[in-house]
Amino acid sequence: MVWLCAGCVACAKGASDRGPAALSVVLPRDVQELDPRFVFDAYGHKISRLIFASLVRIDPQTLEAVPDLAEAVEVLSDVTYRVRLRPGLQFSDGSSLDANAVVATYRSVVDPRLKTRYAPTYVRIARVQALDARTVEFTLNGPHASFLTDLELPILRAQDAEHRIAVVGGPAPIGAGPYLLASRRPGRIELRANPRWYAGAARVPNVDMLVVRDDNTRALRLLAGAADLALNAVPPGLVPLFTRATGFEVDSAPGTGTTYVGINTQAPALRDARVRRALAYAIDREALIAAKFAGRAQLARSFVPQGHWAYAPETPSYAFDPQRARALLDEAGFAAKGDEPRMKLRMRCGSDRSRVSIARALAAMFHDVGVDVIVQPTETATLIADLDRGRFELTLMQIPEMIEPHVLSWYFASDRIPSAGHEGSNRWRFENAELDAAFELGRRSLERAARLAAYTQVQRILAQQLPVIPLWHEAVVEIRALRAARVPVPRDGRFSTLAR
Repeated sequence: MVWLCAGCVACAKGASDRGPAALSVVLPRDVQELDPRFVFDAYGHKISRLIFASLVRIDPQTLEAVPDLAEAVEVLSDVTYRVRLRPGLQFSDGSSLDANAVVATYRSVVDPRLKTRYAPTYVRIARVQALDARTVEFTLNGPHASFLTDLELPILRAQDAEHRIAVVGGPAPIGAGPYLLASRRPGRIELRANPRWYAGAARVPNVDMLVVRDDNTRALRLLAGAADLALNAVPPGLVPLFTRATGFEVDSAPGTGTTYVGINTQAPALRDARVRRALAYAIDREALIAAKFAGRAQLARSFVPQGHWAYAPETPSYAFDPQRARALLDEAGFAAKGDEPRMKLRMRCGSDRSRVSIARALAAMFHDVGVDVIVQPTETATLIADLDRGRFELTLMQIPEMIEPHVLSWYFASDRIPSAGHEGSNRWRFENAELDAAFELGRRSLERAARLAAYTQVQRILAQQLPVIPLWHEAVVEIRALRAARVPVPRDGRFSTLAR
């Protein structure tokens, strides 16, 4: 069957959609890496997708995989995929982008000499071969339904695939995306439209990315006219400055990320699921969304946002009910004893001021049901290292995006508990055989109905056992100076709408 066809998703862009020739975009953090095989930071990932193009891309509104460099993707069997490239593809230097470049890229990502970050994802490819200049065939070592989204790996020139590229101080990377990297220095990246991009002229031809680390300074820079656009780069508490100011437009779209309270299920006080449910009932999510986000967030039942094909509306949820929270704590053996707290816990979180504020609000809600929580802000790298080692009881964290539901296995499958030499983000030390079986069913099933059933089961188990407490899906908030080009708000929070 033909899974994807480029002609089905073509879109027209008229001259009326295009804005001014330049756009200044503020970022809260600098880019660490631009080689798409090694990128680990959020902004490196987003900007690398502007310089490079992939066989498929994620539609920023529907969140579905759609053709990019591929003209069509044909599923020949549960382990065989055939990709037909668009005709006449070129890299930004004018060299041909053909099947050999695709093969070289996919082979490089699993090359043991390179030790790329994403090698574990692509070792499932048993063979990748060029059938002709425009046709590539992938053979997997077993069924894996999420392979369709794995085709989003950006394609490199064959000669570039042999080594690490886009290193600071080295040659500018050559890609086939909508932009060229014109300049890169600490705190600033300049992008210019790629005249050889297959999709034509980019919506915004020139983009300057400016790093402003301080939240207040970033907002003031926008207000002063020294920047044009912020995409999820202004904390919620500062957004009202722009809703009240003239000359700005604040727009938003439902986000795909999830803010949650992670729980160490091996901590003595938290092993009982009744305690974890009590904590969930103690949280007034609606009040927090109103106070912290001015309503620009959706209550979360799970990590799958509403509108996603895998969203399960029947997933159990926990409405604010402090009386029920106290009763569950009583049942679990943590009865109230006068003015003494039922238990004492520590919540780890990042040092970002807005996150610390939310963590303290959560601590106040837990205190109301008899649970004393100390908030401990920590620099990000140290926080992640401690979470991986299990040095926490509670943590406030966020999954930035959820496109492919099987990514949840990285956070909750029993074999994804991080340890020495073993990667994963199941920092909650949660093990559940029924959940593992549901993940495996979702991984091996190619039919959408079967996958939906599997991930509905995943969401049900997680909601009942609560190794984490999903809080909300924050909206993607765009602040734009009216003098600048109009840029559609992407649900995935990436920068793809700068070009399309």
